[in-house]
Amino acid sequence: MAVRDGEHEPAVRDSFVRADAIDEPVVRDRSVRADAIEDDLLGRFTAHRVFAEIERIPQASFLDVLLQRRFLSLVFPVMYDIGIDGLTDEPAIKLVREILREEYPDPSGDTPSHREDLVFDLVTLGATKAEVLGCRPTPTTAAVIEQTLALITEAAAQLSDLELMTILRFWGEVLVSVEYGEYWRRMGAQFQAAQCASRFYHPHHHHDGRDPLATAEESSPTHSGRLGACLARLLAEEGGTNRFAATEQRILELRLEFYDQF
Repeated sequence: MAVRDGEHEPAVRDSFVRADAIDEPVVRDRSVRADAIEDDLLGRFTAHRVFAEIERIPQASFLDVLLQRRFLSLVFPVMYDIGIDGLTDEPAIKLVREILREEYPDPSGDTPSHREDLVFDLVTLGATKAEVLGCRPTPTTAAVIEQTLALITEAAAQLSDLELMTILRFWGEVLVSVEYGEYWRRMGAQFQAAQCASRFYHPHHHHDGRDPLATAEESSPTHSGRLGACLARLLAEEGGTNRFAATEQRILELRLEFYDQF
């Protein structure tokens, strides 16, 4: 989708956009346009043949997808730590810290981490723990992870809050929720048959759920909504919409590359 930010953009080049420098109508307009761009990208994503066939592929093939997808999940804390290191917007830093710390729910060690919950769900779905732990990333999975880390480390090195928040929200929350929603069309019946509640996929589908940028609020119950409230005001930067679009496009390309291997 073509985007024109043009001459009407305020010349705000700092990665941190002060509250008193924000032009609310500009932010609103750009948020609406950014949402339209994201809608288009998500439509392309969910049209992928893996999702189109998710309820028909053999169980072994489905588990292959999930076992490889686990390696992307293992990178989540690294992505968020790099984001924290590169961000300059204090409210954004605090929010990203809060989300990262949810991965390890309590300091006592009594509550399983989200990574442990993922293994629990994989075993419930039919993988053995030996299969989970013995699995290794394919060359494609490893390449996607390497390029994803390169994307966020470059944004961090440039202290680019807009790109960093776009990556964290889209890569770490929005796409995850959409993916797990597609998985759930198959998984739901499997967990029901096992008489067991999902501890990882279903909760993440909900709390990562996509809130449009135009309506995102800091009090949102979803991670994408809370991150989106910070990201929306960063769209006031010069070239904000184009930079948002280019970053999300690259993230989508990498995620599609991951699924193309199956």
